Amino acid sequence: MHKILEFQAVVLAAGRGSRLPDVGGTVSKCLLPVGPYPVLWYSLNMLERYGFQETMVVVLDEDKSNILSALEKCPLKIKYEPIVIPSNEDWGTADSLKYISSKVTTDLIVVSGDLITNVNLNEVLNLYRKHDAALATLFFNNGPEEWIELPGLKSKVKPDRDLVCIDKETERLVFLASASDFEENITIPRMLMKKYRSITMFSRLLDAHVYVMKNWVISYLVESDKYTSIKGELIPHIIKKQLSKPKNASEKKGTSVLNVDTSKDIFDFAVDQGYESKIRDMSSYNDHKLGSKGVYFNDVLRCYAHIPNKNTFGIRVNTLSSLYLSNSKILSKWEELTGTTLTERLHPNSEVKTKQIDETCTVGEKSLISEKTSIKSSFIGANCTIENKVRLTNCILMNNVTVKEGCVLQDCIVFTGATVDLNCNLQYCLIGPHHEVPASSKGNHQLFAETTDNMITLG
Repeated sequence: MHKILEFQAVVLAAGRGSRLPDVGGTVSKCLLPVGPYPVLWYSLNMLERYGFQETMVVVLDEDKSNILSALEKCPLKIKYEPIVIPSNEDWGTADSLKYISSKVTTDLIVVSGDLITNVNLNEVLNLYRKHDAALATLFFNNGPEEWIELPGLKSKVKPDRDLVCIDKETERLVFLASASDFEENITIPRMLMKKYRSITMFSRLLDAHVYVMKNWVISYLVESDKYTSIKGELIPHIIKKQLSKPKNASEKKGTSVLNVDTSKDIFDFAVDQGYESKIRDMSSYNDHKLGSKGVYFNDVLRCYAHIPNKNTFGIRVNTLSSLYLSNSKILSKWEELTGTTLTERLHPNSEVKTKQIDETCTVGEKSLISEKTSIKSSFIGANCTIENKVRLTNCILMNNVTVKEGCVLQDCIVFTGATVDLNCNLQYCLIGPHHEVPASSKGNHQLFAETTDNMITLG
């Protein structure tokens, strides 16, 4: 039987993680470990929990085999179709949507492949449905970022911030820009202040990169062919266009042949497909209390933002601090984040001989943990070897890591294939992929890697 879908879903998992340190090598951001699974699993699990039976997953061609191999080992019922894009081209997120446009036949929900959250996704979808919106977005208001001491070289780089204006009365998203676009003063269109009576500006919201959008937005994106980024270009354009009205035929064509404007604008795509406008005309509903204007001020385009309560957990694993913070919290929030019980913290194909491993640890497939070891609040990947007399505290070990006898590691991140030789004592250190730390090394907030050129922010 042919299924009639209200929404299709796409997970964008082709990012390299420009905000993560280069020391991590070419590891795909979506495969970074958070607890027992790669970060991409959490986005797919969220869609599965809210009834999605299938989704597209945009990946780089060079990452496809690694991503599929990693997901095969994860508990998932949702069907995921990998959409491969070229690794050698600098595609933005909007370019990825253009690429899959022929597969999009319904309204679309776009989800970032680095998102971990326990949000009720239906609240975002229902906000979109309620107002027949062109766009609905999700932001988290978790207050100031938690301060945690990070491994690696100390950095004072400040994170990018968005300036977000939302009308409290209607949840209309009326302004979105990067704070870095303004030097001192921020100019808000006067029309906004006249139109909306209770605008709140936020500067510390976290954009979840969850977007629910009309099918026609994809058509507009393809035909306009001038956007490369969803967040940086397409979304702000749609939000800004809410203040505009469609041009009439004479305005489009002008008065002379030379002034003919044959190009379509966004309003040529934002056309009701059913009886939505007639229903609004017949309804007594109005989204604003004051003034004599019609519902939605007769706006053709309407954008909305959902901000769940502060108890909602939401994080994007796109920086070193968010990777570190998500691992520190994942087990304590496991059931509310995933809707499941974690029954196998220690993989059944691993060999864990020590009894000094606490309940805040996980161990991956085919890893060997020797008898005389002490492991606390640490996450150990697959095919790792931890020898005798090793102490690990608050550490993240990726796959194929070896920690030799007598080592003490605290608050360290050890990337794939690295080896820590005998009797090392390291605190708050980053160890790059396939790097070998010499025996008896001591370090605090140091970087051990094959190269330290072109380091990206560690914040």
